[in-house]
Amino acid sequence: MSDALEIRKIAVLGASGFLGVPICNFFKSKGWEVCIFSRKTQIGPLHNELFADLFDPKSLENSLNIAKPNVVISTAWDTEHGKFWTNEANIAYRDATLKFAALSFEAGVETFIGIGTGFEYGSFPGICEAETSSLVESDIYSKSKIETGLGLKALGEKYERKTHWARVFQAFGPNEKLERFIPSLITNLTKEAKFSIRAPDNEMDWIHTTDVASAIVFSLENNLNHFIDVGTGVGTSVRGLSELICREFDLDVSLLDFSEQVPGHTKRAVVSPRSQLLSLGWQPTESLRNRIRSLQ
Repeated sequence: MSDALEIRKIAVLGASGFLGVPICNFFKSKGWEVCIFSRKTQIGPLHNELFADLFDPKSLENSLNIAKPNVVISTAWDTEHGKFWTNEANIAYRDATLKFAALSFEAGVETFIGIGTGFEYGSFPGICEAETSSLVESDIYSKSKIETGLGLKALGEKYERKTHWARVFQAFGPNEKLERFIPSLITNLTKEAKFSIRAPDNEMDWIHTTDVASAIVFSLENNLNHFIDVGTGVGTSVRGLSELICREFDLDVSLLDFSEQVPGHTKRAVVSPRSQLLSLGWQPTESLRNRIRSLQ
């Protein structure tokens, strides 16, 4: 891929999902032609919406041959709340994602992008940097993600094509599942119900989904290396975020029920400012406060 800036056609699998929607929107805003691969659509007359099922290789092959994208990104994965950590489906998603990448390269795709997770470094690993931080197989979810990222790198080397594995940290934004932390907090406090928070002093790298999309475009257009840590480089405690939400939504902060955290047991999961994404100049376009405010 001699000039990444010339690449302007991308196929997105999982385009209707939590990350898929902002990724499609951001690529479109940057002038890219976006082709949607989805199980919910049939072949469209303009070939910008094509039927494709991650577990149906023939449908993937057909859509790739019709769309002829330069870049493919797959956001599809098992995300059933509370269960995906231990679900055997993770293995199936690992295998299917790698098969999809191989089919993409065989169809002439120049770059394949997969979505990893900051949990590949463990539950609360501290300051994370892809080049130096250890990977931790905490559960079948993190293990499968780790294996997919490594397998994708090997496929890229085999086919002599470009690959990116974006390890996304604590993403939030529109259309989150109601069971996740931020929507659940807002829903409970809006009903004037108490909301219990364990380990309130733990720090996480909260990143809005629009900024996730921005980071992926930046990584692609600036030819970053395979493993990319996608976060802001700023840690915000669960307590601090919860109180911020209360201020911005005019909710009763006294309804927050914070557990006492054992001194010395505060944990962090934050992208290092030395990571390639941040060190090359990428940064979120809005503050955490503005991103929280935009959820209203």
